[in-house]
Amino acid sequence: MGTFADNRPWVFRDAQGHLVGFEVDLVRALAAELGRRPDFAVMPFKELLPALGIGDVDIVVCSISVTAERRGRIDFTQPYYETSQAVVVLKKARIRSLADLAGKTVTAAAGTTNEQWLLDNRTRYRFGPAVMVGGLDEGLSLLQTGGADAYFGDLPALLYSLLTRPDLAVAVSLPTDDRYAVALAHGSALTPRVDAALATLKRNGTLAAIHQRWFGSAPPPGSPVTTELPRP
Repeated sequence: MGTFADNRPWVFRDAQGHLVGFEVDLVRALAAELGRRPDFAVMPFKELLPALGIGDVDIVVCSISVTAERRGRIDFTQPYYETSQAVVVLKKARIRSLADLAGKTVTAAAGTTNEQWLLDNRTRYRFGPAVMVGGLDEGLSLLQTGGADAYFGDLPALLYSLLTRPDLAVAVSLPTDDRYAVALAHGSALTPRVDAALATLKRNGTLAAIHQRWFGSAPPPGSPVTTELPRP
């Protein structure tokens, strides 16, 4: 399983250096359903899908959003989470809208749909320089040191960061509808098996329990966490 370890609360390292998070628990549960042992391969986010394409990993789980472009070159299971993107800033910056970012330095993790949204809308909102980083922690450090004025990321990860960072604020929720799914090589024999195992985790409440563990609440009604869905 290919993943990226700077992605709280999905995949990250605890104080002892162990991989933990929502998606780590998800992969362990999927592996148990399949009678397999999970073997985690950690790499930069932008290398995950290329590694899948050349066969270095069997699956990728790291809040991978389903997009039309990605569907053309890899397989996806049914979605297991639905979210949106957002912009986080330092509270003292007094940035409260996308318009406030005109001429400002903006950042996102390289290779993500956050980067794509930022670049697609850069001219529309007259953003200043765009500096791409390796992940969330690096992006938030850039905010703190003044290297960037705003970080574009996925809303759950940003809200999770706010639990321990009172100096930050989510300034804007972006008009996106992202769904995360397990990514596999195009035509992989594992695709239907992993998808079926994911459906089982939804039916038996395992995935809802993982949601409760990491977000402190039950998933909302109709959420992909509990609702079986067709593969995209």
